[in-house]
Amino acid sequence: MELKSINTCLNCENLLRDFICSTHQQKVEINNFCESHTYTDSITKDSSCTNCYHFGKESCSKPSEASETMICFDWKK
Repeated sequence: MELKSINTCLNCENLLRDFICSTHQQKVEINNFCESHTYTDSITKDSSCTNCYHFGKESCSKPSEASETMICFDWKK
């Protein structure tokens, strides 16, 4: 069996912190999707702070909690 991903707000480049859609300026849920969806790399089992774009930078939303095993919704490749 092959598992596939679907286009949801979670893997959309318009998703901002706190689950706010930058296109529609509204809060979304993890299972929402829309016609304006623009795919971006999403979180996988290999995602962690150590391979996050924000790790060790001022843009990290959880600098005091960031560690090799932590993952958050701000993760970016």
